Amino acid sequence: MKKLLSWGAVGLLTSALLDPLIYSMLEKPIPWLRDILMGAGGCVCFYLLIRFRNEL
Repeated sequence: MKKLLSWGAVGLLTSALLDPLIYSMLEKPIPWLRDILMGAGGCVCFYLLIRFRNEL
C-alpha cells in the first residue's frame, strides 16, 4: 500500500505539473480540470502517506 501511495503521489503531482508544459509546447488547449484533479489526487496520496506513516 505504501508503494502504491508513493507512486500515486509522485506520479500524479509530476504529471499535473508537466502536462500543461507539454500541451503548451504542442500549442493545444490545456485540460485544466484534468490537471487540477491529478494535483488533488497527488496531494491526497501525500496526505494519506503522512497521516498513516506509522501503520504502513
